[in-house]
Amino acid sequence: MLRIACVSDTHGFHTHTRVPPGDMLIHAGDCTRRGSLRDIDEFNLWLGTLPHPHKVVIAGNHDFAFQETPLEARQRLTNAIYLEDASATIAGLTIYGSPWTPTFFDWAFMLPDEQLAARWDAIPADVDILITHGPPLGILDSTHRGDHAGSATLRARVRQ
Repeated sequence: MLRIACVSDTHGFHTHTRVPPGDMLIHAGDCTRRGSLRDIDEFNLWLGTLPHPHKVVIAGNHDFAFQETPLEARQRLTNAIYLEDASATIAGLTIYGSPWTPTFFDWAFMLPDEQLAARWDAIPADVDILITHGPPLGILDSTHRGDHAGSATLRARVRQ
């Protein structure tokens, strides 16, 4: 049995995050406050202290460096597998990760939901674990104001 721990939105406060034990750690985005390379260095050091044999990371809307300086950001993340519209096979499972969310405010990895459909079409049909920073529309996507912020096109793809 594979035990998977999943966290997200640590926003640079990862050292204050209680991470459950497991065989795999998934960080589903927003590991930084505003996406600096220095923040990624600190996050990577923290990942190296965790006992999980497998670690998978995607970016989120605060992780600007992964969008603005992608090669440099990825090179700094040495203690995990980084997925951006890509998959990896770990422990016999196909894992696909994508950082994109529907546009709101002026953050990283955002597109109008209609344009996101092309991103979601790239999700393999045989994926075992799908990691996205934003949820499908109507699934745990309520903001503090009660608005739904999820992706309708992601919901359609997940249903397929």
